[in-house]
Amino acid sequence: MNDEVEITLEEFLKLPKGSYILIDMRSEVSYQLGHIEGAILTHEDIRLDGDCKLIFYCQYGIQSVETAEQFRKCGFRAYSLKGGYTAWLKKQFHVLDTDEWERYDRQITLSQIGVTGQLRMKNTAVLIIGAGGLGCPCGMYLAAAGVGRIGIIDHDEVSLSNMNRQVAHRETGLNKAVSLKNTLVGINDKIQVTAYPERFGTDNAAELLDGYDFVIDCTDTAETKFMVNDLCVRYDKPYCYGGVIGFEGQVMTVIPHKTACLRCIFEEPPTGCETCESHGIIGAAAGMIGCIQALEAIKFITFREKLLTDKMFIFDMLTMKTRTAKFGGISSKCSICQNNQ
Repeated sequence: MNDEVEITLEEFLKLPKGSYILIDMRSEVSYQLGHIEGAILTHEDIRLDGDCKLIFYCQYGIQSVETAEQFRKCGFRAYSLKGGYTAWLKKQFHVLDTDEWERYDRQITLSQIGVTGQLRMKNTAVLIIGAGGLGCPCGMYLAAAGVGRIGIIDHDEVSLSNMNRQVAHRETGLNKAVSLKNTLVGINDKIQVTAYPERFGTDNAAELLDGYDFVIDCTDTAETKFMVNDLCVRYDKPYCYGGVIGFEGQVMTVIPHKTACLRCIFEEPPTGCETCESHGIIGAAAGMIGCIQALEAIKFITFREKLLTDKMFIFDMLTMKTRTAKFGGISSKCSICQNNQ
């Protein structure tokens, strides 16, 4: 880096007002979601007054160096803010430590996440029901993203036949919730993970759900999925449903009393459903759906837009064709939604 072109944040903050024009080189969306006070966008008219300096900044202070150099060649007193917008953010927010800033840097850069979204994730608790083919990748990506507290409930033990798709497990015979917890803590020691080596059901639902903000259904039978649906609606817990078998998967997010639930669509669990044991499954398909569930949780936590609500995303991973089935919202005939207003 050219030290003459770059100006440090400390030097910039000492400059008297009116002695410079601060120019944000990022997109308009990024600018609207957060910018340094007094900055203007690059497409706005710049009128120089006397000895006024031009100070450019981008996200990391890289492209702005080149821009400042180009303006210097044209005779302007141009500078690049060292470290860019990220350096300024770190100066403003002390709620993330140095390790967290570096760990989550690439997602904080996203205009949809930013510092506010990262703090929301840090202060949010997510419960994963089922630590199998869906729960493993889902939990791993939530941990990596910095969701502050993750709960995992599963009564089953890891078997050798799980290993081809339940990628977080390392040894057989261990409870799946405990095994997944061990992996998540290894991924991110900044978060809190709690394992519940038990079944999820009506007896413990109220107590378990009370401590979490969002639920992810990573179970593997139709009966269990409808039970999770019913209990989340009853206790007013937003959740994400996911299912996968063979090369096919589907995902849907439910906001109780606001969007359609499973029973709004299907009314009753289908009978005679094929299972992974009888029909088979490819591990990567479970990974894809589990990742989409994690993404739905992250979107719900951070900016709550473009969720898979009142619709179901269906993915045929053999042909790589997708479709989204849209529904008309809460059904007047839904026994769960209408009885739990």
